[in-house]
Amino acid sequence: MAHRLTSAEIDDLAAEWAAKLDHRALSAEEETALGAWLDADPRHLGAFAKARAVAVHSQRAAALGRGFAAGQIDTGRRRFLAFGAAAAASVAVAGTMTWRWLRWDNFVTQIGETRIVPLVDGSVITLNTDSLVSVRYSGTSRQIRLLRGQALFDVAKDAARPFTVEAGDTSVRAVGTSFSVSRLDDRPVEVLVREGVVEIKREDDSGPPVRAAANTRAVVEHHAAVVPAAVDAATISRETAWQIGRISFEGETLSQAAGEFARYSEIRIVIEDPEIGAHTVTGLFVSNDPVGFAKAIALSLNLKAEVSETAVRLSK
Repeated sequence: MAHRLTSAEIDDLAAEWAAKLDHRALSAEEETALGAWLDADPRHLGAFAKARAVAVHSQRAAALGRGFAAGQIDTGRRRFLAFGAAAAASVAVAGTMTWRWLRWDNFVTQIGETRIVPLVDGSVITLNTDSLVSVRYSGTSRQIRLLRGQALFDVAKDAARPFTVEAGDTSVRAVGTSFSVSRLDDRPVEVLVREGVVEIKREDDSGPPVRAAANTRAVVEHHAAVVPAAVDAATISRETAWQIGRISFEGETLSQAAGEFARYSEIRIVIEDPEIGAHTVTGLFVSNDPVGFAKAIALSLNLKAEVSETAVRLSK
């Protein structure tokens, strides 16, 4: 009679597979072996998803650099581990789909929520607040649709199956890289490349795709040329701080900050005085705590912060 692996033994094997994927691309034989192992027992997929998610989350938190306090990173990690079991359960359905190329599957976040979605090829999607993606893999392609919001994609290398993200009329193609795509109301699609190279193509542009390398940003305006612009590593770290539940401001106005907080919470920051709204703010703040942010601003600028169930109002 075959030995039935314990949960601890399955976790150990899952960690070994995750470690291989973190360091190199799998060979064809290894991909076949991984597929067979995932299909052999429903517990294998959940363990593998958790192992991949924990590894990527740890790497990305460390990559935020010295500007992010260890306590903040630890808090984000604890929050992730707390929902790890639930995430793995939902990933099990998506992972089975991903391996067998069956259908599109959707992943969504509510306002104020972030979510890590590990895929069985080793790629990981991190969804920001109020976002929706649809995923479908086949034997020749990996397709993602960003239907709304913002997502970060850490793409496992697989030259035979390009990884493509569609956001409206814009497509972003990568083989192995790390980049984010934003599709927000009343704003153009924005691509931020952290690692590797992506190709950006708009449907109404008959020219070749535009290549964007690491540490660049591309804003895709309708009927305008896509021109990637260089950004420094500190900017990329600030703009991906939402992974650990933070918003980073660097000289934005209070009015702009209030608009950004509105993406993460139903409680609105109300600023009726243009003079107050014109003040600038710099710092790292908890993304779903507009009340705490407003109170801190009120204290530093000698303002009043009036809090109700639906809003916090800043005034002189």
